[in-house]
Amino acid sequence: MIEKKIITNPDSEVDLENRKIFDISLRDRRRLRQIVKNVHMKHFPIQEITDREADKLIESLGPSTQEKLIKEYIDKL
Repeated sequence: MIEKKIITNPDSEVDLENRKIFDISLRDRRRLRQIVKNVHMKHFPIQEITDREADKLIESLGPSTQEKLIKEYIDKL
């Protein structure tokens, strides 16, 4: 069984250079991470599904796609 890593400070997982590009609230960042992990990374090995990997994918999506994903997530709630 693979042990999951508990992250107490999610900002420590994000590279400071990338945070300049990834300028959204912590709440929205957590939402996007959840979406990306459940949809885009569902076929990844469990040990590779980390916040850092999710952030890399989110950064590659661009701001308009990020907004669209957040809006769809909120609408489903």
